[in-house]
Amino acid sequence: MKADISADTFRPERHFDAVVIGQGQVLLDSDFNEQHAIDRDRHRTTVTDVVGSSGAPRSGGGFAVTVAPDGRDLLLGRGHFHVDGVLCRNDPPTVGADVASTTSLTVEQAAPDGVPFASGQWVHVVVAGVETLAQVGAVAGRSLTLTSPVAALTGQTRTAVIPVRSFRHQPHRLPLDPFDPTAPLTAGAHRVELDVWDRHVSAVEDPSIREVALGDADGATRLQTVWQVRLTHAGPAGGGSCAVPAGPAKGRLIASTEPGLPTDDPCELPDEAGFRGLENQLYRVEVHEVGSPGVVLKWQRDNASTASRVTTLGAVLRLETVGTDDVLGFAAATYVEVTDDALELEHRGGDLLEVLDPPDADRTLRLAAAPTRAAAAHNPKARRWDGRLTIDPTLSATERTRVLERGLQITLEPGDFTPGDYWLIPARTADSAGGGTIVWPSDAGEWLAQEPHGIRRHTASLALVDATATAFTRSRECRLTFPPLSAITADDVSVTWPDAGVDTVQDALDALRGRASGTGACTAVAVPGPGWESVFAAIPPGADAQVCFPVGDYPTPAPVVVADRGHLVLHGAGPGATLTGAAETVLAFERCASVTVERLTVRSGGAAASHLRGALDFTGCTATVRDAVLANAVVDARQGCCLRTTGGSLTVETTTFQVGDRQIGVLAVDATTVTVSSNRFHTGARSAHGSGLGSLTPRERLDARRLLFADLRPVKATGSRVAVEVGNQSLSFATPSAAMSTWANVLEPRYPSMRRFQRAVDRILRAVLAGNPVTGTAALTDLLVHRVVDRRTTVMSQAVVVAGEEVGEVLISGNDIQDAVQGIHVAASRREPRGAGVCSVRRAAVTGNRVRVVVPPEGARGRHGIFVGNADHVRITDNDVSVHTRVDDDRLATEGLRVHGYVARTLVVRDNVVDSPGGIALFLLQRPTKQPVRRMYAVEDNFVTAVGAPIVVRGLLKDHVVFRGNQPGPKDTPLNV
Repeated sequence: MKADISADTFRPERHFDAVVIGQGQVLLDSDFNEQHAIDRDRHRTTVTDVVGSSGAPRSGGGFAVTVAPDGRDLLLGRGHFHVDGVLCRNDPPTVGADVASTTSLTVEQAAPDGVPFASGQWVHVVVAGVETLAQVGAVAGRSLTLTSPVAALTGQTRTAVIPVRSFRHQPHRLPLDPFDPTAPLTAGAHRVELDVWDRHVSAVEDPSIREVALGDADGATRLQTVWQVRLTHAGPAGGGSCAVPAGPAKGRLIASTEPGLPTDDPCELPDEAGFRGLENQLYRVEVHEVGSPGVVLKWQRDNASTASRVTTLGAVLRLETVGTDDVLGFAAATYVEVTDDALELEHRGGDLLEVLDPPDADRTLRLAAAPTRAAAAHNPKARRWDGRLTIDPTLSATERTRVLERGLQITLEPGDFTPGDYWLIPARTADSAGGGTIVWPSDAGEWLAQEPHGIRRHTASLALVDATATAFTRSRECRLTFPPLSAITADDVSVTWPDAGVDTVQDALDALRGRASGTGACTAVAVPGPGWESVFAAIPPGADAQVCFPVGDYPTPAPVVVADRGHLVLHGAGPGATLTGAAETVLAFERCASVTVERLTVRSGGAAASHLRGALDFTGCTATVRDAVLANAVVDARQGCCLRTTGGSLTVETTTFQVGDRQIGVLAVDATTVTVSSNRFHTGARSAHGSGLGSLTPRERLDARRLLFADLRPVKATGSRVAVEVGNQSLSFATPSAAMSTWANVLEPRYPSMRRFQRAVDRILRAVLAGNPVTGTAALTDLLVHRVVDRRTTVMSQAVVVAGEEVGEVLISGNDIQDAVQGIHVAASRREPRGAGVCSVRRAAVTGNRVRVVVPPEGARGRHGIFVGNADHVRITDNDVSVHTRVDDDRLATEGLRVHGYVARTLVVRDNVVDSPGGIALFLLQRPTKQPVRRMYAVEDNFVTAVGAPIVVRGLLKDHVVFRGNQPGPKDTPLNV
C-alpha cells in the first residue's frame, strides 16, 4: 500500500477490537486505517471459520474450470469464490450488441470494465435468455467476428455478449498463450491455482476515483482484490494433488538505528544515536529484483507515495504531474522507477533509473537511460525512490547491514525474497522525551527480524488439468462447495464411516438402507449355503469392496483365503449371519490393505496340532473387528484361537469371544498397533466325551496317573505316602489318603527290581484308566471319577495375547474376561537364544478390565490375571482381577498382576483391585545402555488381598519404585526419595 500515510498500526496479535476516539483528542489517518483493518480482519477470519480455507457457494459459486472446446484454453465459471476469507468475484459485464450476421457483431463497449475483447477469446452470446458459447476470431474496434456461426442469431438484430474469463484472458493479466512454442507447457498434470492479493489503487492507476471538484488535491485511495489464475506442474497426466504445497521460508529484515560514535576531540560533538532526521517519516524498503550478486532493494522516506502517470516515455520522461511541492514531488528525486500496470500485476520491477536533472517547467525529467520495460499501452507511470542498494543475505551480519540515511540502518536475514516484498519503518524525530527513534519490534533492547509486511498472497486450488504440448485434455475438480446455512442437507455433512465411498451423512443413510435389504452400498452380496466363498473371486487384486452377508449359514470345508486385495469391509446382518468351517480357520486374509469385519458370527470346527491359527486369521493387514461373535473349536489341547493376526495392526471392539476349552481368544504377533476394547470373553462348551474314565483326554489321563502315583523316592512313608521294598531299597510314593489302603492291598510287599515294580504299577493304572480295574482297585476308580471327571472345569488357556519381537502400541481396555488361566498377556521376546539383543513393547496400556482367573483341578504352571513383559512404557490402571483355584492344597501362588523384565522409562500401576494369593509382583531388570535413563515407576492406590505380601518388587531397579496409598501396603515411599 503506497499511500501517503503516517504509519500502518494494525497488529492482529494485539487483539484490538475497535479504535476509540475521545473528545478533543488528535485523530490520525492511522486510526481510521487501523479500524478498517480490524473490520477487514474480523470479516475474513469469520468467513474462513465458516467456509474453510477456500470454497465456492453451492449456488452462485464461480471459478469452475472447464477445458475450452478447442483444448487451447481453460474457461472459468461465473460467480464468486472465497480464499482465506477474501471474496473473489468473476462477474464479467453483459454488453449489448447489434447483429450483422450469425458471425458478426458490433458491441456497445470495446473494453467492458477496462478489459478489451481479444482474438481467441470465448464469449457467451445471449439470445432470449439462452447462452451459446462462441469464440472471437477477430476484433476491429467494437466489431467482433466469430470463428463459427451462431444459429440462434439467425433473424436477430440485437443480442447480448458476456465475455468469458479464462486462463488466457484474465482481467488482471495480459493475454497469454500457454502453448507458446517458445515456452511450451510441460506435458502432464497441472494444478490450476487462484492467486489472490490486495492491490493499492490510486488515481494514477484509476483516474475515475479522483474527485475532479477538488482540482489537484489528493483524495483517498483504494484497496482492490486482485485474482489471477496460474498453472503449476503437478506430475504425470492423471496424477497430481489438489493440495498447494507450502512455500519456502520468507527472508526477513531487521530495522535498527546506528549507535552513537564516541570522539576523542573535545571540540567535536559526537554523532547522536538513534534516528537523526528532522521530520517524521514512513520509510518503505521494497525488494526490486532478486538475483546475483544479491537482493536489490529500493527505499523511500514517504512510503513511495509520490507517483505520476507518464505521458511520454524515453530518456527524457514527460510526467502528468511533478507533485504539489518540492518535498513530496519529484523535485528532489534521486531515482525514478518507470513501470506500468502489467509489470506491477506480475510482481515485476520496472526500470529503476537515476535522475540527472530536476523536472523542468514542462514536467520532464532527464534520466540516466531510457526505460525499456514499461509499455505505453499499459498505463506507464513513474514513482520516486530515494535510494537503492544491493545486499547478499548469505554474507555475515556485518556485511549485510547497510545504512539508509540519518542513522537508520537495515539488515537482511537469509530466506526467500520476491519482487514486491516490502517493509514499513516509521521513523520519529527527537522530542523532549529523548532522541529520535523508529517504531520497530524489539526484545530486551535487541531489534527483531520481521517477515515482509506485504504483499500477502492467498492461494487455492481450483482444478487439476491434464495437458499435452499442444492442448488441455481433461479437467478434474478441486474446489470445495458449501450450501447456505439455512439449506444444509444430509448430503452436505461429512461423516467418519468405515466403508469406502461413504463421505456424507446421506451416503451413510443410503448404506444403512442398503444393508437392511442386503443390497445398497454393498459391492457384492454373499449367498448363504455351500459355495458362498465365490463372492471374493469377483474382487480384482488390489480392489476395494464391501461384501454383505444376509442372515443365513455359510459353511466351508476348508479355509477361505483372501489375498492381495485393497480395502475390504465384510458386513453381516448380525448373529444370524454365521460362517462355519470344518478346519481351524474359517476366513484368512493375507496382505490386504485393510479388512473390517462387523456384525458376523465366525465359528471354527477343527484344529491343527502343529500351529496356532485363528478362526478369523489376518496376515499383514490393517484389521478391524467389531460387533461380531467369534468362536473356536472344542479340542483336547491348546491348538487354536478365535482371532489371530500376524504383522499389520489390529482393532477389536464390542465383540463376543466364545473360547473353546483350553484355547485362546485373541493372539496378535508382531503387530504395530493393537487395540482390544469393550469385548466379552467367556468359555464355550466342553468336549462331549462322556462322563466315565473312558472320556478322559490324554492330558487328563496324565494328570490322573500323577494324582494316584507321584514322587517315588527313598524316604520314609509318612502322611499320605505308601511304602514299598524294591530290591535292597525302601521307597515310598505319594497318593491321596483315600487310595492308600487300595495300594497296600494290590501291591506286593517286595519287588526284586525297579523294572518289575514299574510294570506292576503301570498294569494297575492302565486297567483303572481303561475302566477295567483289577480286583481290589474299585476305590481308585471311584477316586478318579470324583477327583477328575466330576470336577472338570472349562477354562480358556488365554484371553488376550500380544507378543512377538516387534510390538508397537498396545491398548487393552474395558474387557470382561471370565474363566481364563491367563487373562491378559503382553510381552516382547526374541525367538533367538539369549544374547541376540533386547526387544520391547513400545507402549502397553491395560486399563478398566475385569479379569476372572480360574485354575483347573489339574493345575497350571503359567497363571495370572495381567502380565506385561519387556515394555518401554507401561500403564496398568483401574482393573479388577480375581483368582479362583480348583487345585487341592494349591501351593503355587497365582499373581493377579505381574510386570516382568525390562521397563525402559515409565511404569504406572494404579487404582487396581486384586483378589489373588500372589497379589502384585514386579521383577524389574535394567536394560543394557551406555546413556543414563530417567525413569518414573509408580505403584499407587491399589487394593490387594493376598496370603503373603500384597506387593512384591524384585530386580535391579526395585529401588526406583515409588509407593503411594496402597492397601494393605507397603508403606508409602518418603517424599525425599
